[in-house]
Amino acid sequence: MTKGSATLEELQQKIGTAAEPIKLKIEQGLITRFVQAVGDSNPLWQNEEYAKTSKYGGIAAPPWLLCTLMTVSLPDSRPGSVPLPVPEVPPPREHILDGGEEWEFFLPMRLGDTITSHSKLVNVFEREGRMGKMLFFVYQTSYTNQRGELVAKSSSTVINY
Repeated sequence: MTKGSATLEELQQKIGTAAEPIKLKIEQGLITRFVQAVGDSNPLWQNEEYAKTSKYGGIAAPPWLLCTLMTVSLPDSRPGSVPLPVPEVPPPREHILDGGEEWEFFLPMRLGDTITSHSKLVNVFEREGRMGKMLFFVYQTSYTNQRGELVAKSSSTVINY
């Protein structure tokens, strides 16, 4: 994160900036580690025999796997940096808060799928807070599988002050 003096108008000119797509392969080890970490014992995620009898016909990944793994960009190795959905537009101020996320899920993720995220900055606005003016960065991300089918969408807000 770099301190800077970008104006609201300059930041708004960055609306539409997209991040490089990120790909994630849905593998059994990834699913297993995730469901063990969150304590989810649903057999649909791990038991092949059970999953074959489901409407999915095989193992599926929990949809919230995306919420934890693909909501931000790839890690930035610079000291003090914070991963952002669109790292090409770094917030100019030092402090960052998570302003929340909204998710919509459309298709299940299946074992062997490759999910690609496409994130872009869709809005920047300013509000007065107790500590002064705060910038709000709003991002939208779509997640597609290897067939180009929309799996999920998210909208996230980052507050910068």
